[in-house]
Amino acid sequence: MNRFLAISTQSQFWLFNTALILNILGMVLTDMWLPMVVGAIVTTYLSVDALVRLRYVIPMKKEIRDLRHELESARKEVKESYE
Repeated sequence: MNRFLAISTQSQFWLFNTALILNILGMVLTDMWLPMVVGAIVTTYLSVDALVRLRYVIPMKKEIRDLRHELESARKEVKESYE
């Protein structure tokens, strides 16, 4: 699935959770069950996906980037010490 790059991950999280709440509210207040259930399933997926990216994926990418930078500096240090 393509990521929505126009808005931040935090904004996506709040947008999808708001959409999920509106879908559930729509299920309670209307008789349009099938479209609302499908919408609730889709927005639940989007909400969970945004939450996982916000809590786990983005911090993990930052940590990996920091570790790669640290590894490169350690390699340069080792290479300089053997020369």
